[in-house]
Amino acid sequence: MDQSKRQARLERRRAQQRQGQMKWLIYISLAAVVVVGLLIVSNQVLTGSVREYGSTQNGTVLGNLDAPVTLVEYVDFQCSFCRSSWATTEESIIEQYVNTSQIKYEYVIVAFLGPESVQAAEAGYCAADQNKFWEYHDIVFGNFSSQNSGGYSEADLTRFAEAVGLDMTSFNQCLASDEKLALIEQAESDAGALGIDGTPAFVINGQVLTGAQPLATLQAQIEAALAASGAN
Repeated sequence: MDQSKRQARLERRRAQQRQGQMKWLIYISLAAVVVVGLLIVSNQVLTGSVREYGSTQNGTVLGNLDAPVTLVEYVDFQCSFCRSSWATTEESIIEQYVNTSQIKYEYVIVAFLGPESVQAAEAGYCAADQNKFWEYHDIVFGNFSSQNSGGYSEADLTRFAEAVGLDMTSFNQCLASDEKLALIEQAESDAGALGIDGTPAFVINGQVLTGAQPLATLQAQIEAALAASGAN
């Protein structure tokens, strides 16, 4: 073989080697992107704010079941005003009234805003079965997403459950069975009977307050209910 042919073959081999190296670099880069993406998703789930709850949980009820005043909040997990209420008033109400056994605080989860509201409500009630509802609702609201945009998929709701330490076998079975749909339908029927067609809504010893409420308004209504019950 003459020198020119030998040189041409050598150049072809070098070109093939360079192509192979480029393919591996592309594969490695794509794998790195996937890993980073998974880490980002994981961090989004785990960075949700989870509060410490000193009061007893009984399903979706927090606090002393014999408290003289009951505060019921109707919530849709896709409702931005519900998320705002969680962020601005809920913790103060719990510290001031629930942890002092003056009220019990109950969540009723409805699904007014579409299919992902239904999925999120089912997951919330499944978490309540393990008396971890309040931690779970922190994670849901802490990772709030726009309506029906994929933020409350089964995969996301499952990651939320893992983040708060639920028994995943029980949770997954509950979520897959759709056994909580009847509970959601009943919640919406109860809301309708009270004239509630949007969220959030609050019922304090039978007194209905619709729409997001400032902390002072809720405190005033609770104090009035406590006085009427003879607790104050």
